[in-house]
Amino acid sequence: MPINVICPGCMKRFKVSDKFAGMKGPCPSCKAIINIPKASVKIHGADEIDKGKNVGGTNAASATNRPTPTPISRLNFDFDPKEVKKYALITLGFFLFAFLVGLVVPRGLILNIIGTIGLCVIVFPITLFGYQLLRDREELFMLAGTDLYKTTGTCAAIYAIVWIAFEIFAWYMRADYIFIWVYFAAFAMFAALLGHAILDITFGNSTLHFLIFFFVVLILRGVSNIGWLWNAASIVRDTSPLLPGM
Repeated sequence: MPINVICPGCMKRFKVSDKFAGMKGPCPSCKAIINIPKASVKIHGADEIDKGKNVGGTNAASATNRPTPTPISRLNFDFDPKEVKKYALITLGFFLFAFLVGLVVPRGLILNIIGTIGLCVIVFPITLFGYQLLRDREELFMLAGTDLYKTTGTCAAIYAIVWIAFEIFAWYMRADYIFIWVYFAAFAMFAALLGHAILDITFGNSTLHFLIFFFVVLILRGVSNIGWLWNAASIVRDTSPLLPGM
């Protein structure tokens, strides 16, 4: 059963999983240390207590002669709309830049190098956005501050390595069309398991997390003239690039 707590620093209210009962942890909003009680604590306002009084001013008695106010409501960690707009604009900016690069740079080694650099640049903001979108808002102890950037940075680096390894493997196997998706499924499963372990989110959410990264990179790969993923083998035969790129 969730435990209701209030941060002593910023006075925000949260619901914490009972597995944290008796523990301490930083508030995700102000970083003040919160002591989690061993049992659920209900906070009642004066208006709630007044509702429990009869006309004579005495409390409306329950079996223990105490008022029966309602429990506090939960405060959600909703994703900030400003953050959504910021990441959307960043992504659109990368799409525009990738499109312009594809118009200027012909297919080949140089474009693949640019694509690989682009992959390393975009992977962190995409990973950070995906975590903030899919994290479990029922938990008090979510990643924040320096820990957030270190952990999502580690996950981003792994995603980039998995993607480059996948493209090298697909290039080596000359995979095309249906076969490339079979190979991708294995690499995606591996990446999702790592995301699940690193970000401490459910495996379903970690799978969605990697797929967000995948679809952004997939579209960037196509608009930058590197080519659509399912045509990778035919593009390799035409251009013989040395690097897989983005």
